[in-house]
Amino acid sequence: MSHQIDNAIGDLSKAMNTLREAVKDIPVRREGFKGLHDTFTKSVAKLTTETSYARGLLSEDRPARSRRRR
Repeated sequence: MSHQIDNAIGDLSKAMNTLREAVKDIPVRREGFKGLHDTFTKSVAKLTTETSYARGLLSEDRPARSRRRR
């Protein structure tokens, strides 16, 4: 499962780099774009950090949780 997280984080990083290149030509203060962009990048950074942290909880060598039946 952790390799899927690594792939997702890698894809997210590529998408953010593409966004960075696309944003270079947009005027900074155009229709509040800068504020929206900053909020979005902070959210993505938080998501990436928390997902990376969760990688340890999803390791393959941990036994699966069994559900108790009544």
